[in-house]
Amino acid sequence: MPNTSTREHILDAASRLVHLRGFNNTSVEEILKQCGVGKGNFYYYFKSKDELGFAILERSLERFSAELIEKSFDPKKDPWQQIHDFLGFLVDRARQQDGSGGCILGNLAIEMSDIHEEFRRRLNKAFDRLRSRIEESLTQARATGTLRSDADIPRLAHFIVAGFEGALMMGKLHKDADVVAGVIEELKGHLAQYRVA
Repeated sequence: MPNTSTREHILDAASRLVHLRGFNNTSVEEILKQCGVGKGNFYYYFKSKDELGFAILERSLERFSAELIEKSFDPKKDPWQQIHDFLGFLVDRARQQDGSGGCILGNLAIEMSDIHEEFRRRLNKAFDRLRSRIEESLTQARATGTLRSDADIPRLAHFIVAGFEGALMMGKLHKDADVVAGVIEELKGHLAQYRVA
């Protein structure tokens, strides 16, 4: 009987290919070739390519949460430090990848949102969770008197998400992590205008 390590092996190979080539440009046959697994094993775990795509999305979210969100948004930290640490981790990750790949969630959002409603719905939910976490930090900053009273928290949180996703996309385009770092610094500069000393 197939085991969970086989499922993870398929997900690893599929995630790498989808991250760099896109979901529609990655075939099941290419995934099977990459991971050395037969069709029978593949369809034991995933009834369709779409189901595999949803599994890639869920696992990417779990890893993103464990590696970046939980470490960055530690409630013992100052709320501004939480946001800065999160943005800093994104720059570090871009440097590890030499600017390649971008964000798998952002890549899928661009590729799939107009053509696959279920992907769009799941990606929207994922970005909503992240935006809500940023809103919590901004709300905490307001409660401590360090966020300007006229700041529109939901709008500012959307801007932060759009800013770092744009930074990762431009880093991918230029294959240059310094581009990511530069855009993130500009984003931090904009946020500083809302901070009350």
